[in-house]
Amino acid sequence: MKPSSGPGGQPVMLSLFVFAVAALLFGSPLRHLWLREGASWYQPFAVWLGVIVLGAWAARRSAP
Repeated sequence: MKPSSGPGGQPVMLSLFVFAVAALLFGSPLRHLWLREGASWYQPFAVWLGVIVLGAWAARRSAP
């Protein structure tokens, strides 16, 4: 397998990082921390906002 170094490697790694963070937040038992009973109404929206901001950062960083 070819390593992801060079001009095309960094955007791929950033995208995979954002995907891994989103999968961890939405697909693991960690989601029970921000979906628990009695949590603030805005906590799920804050988590989504964090994923969107992280994705926008990765896209801006990988743009030429």
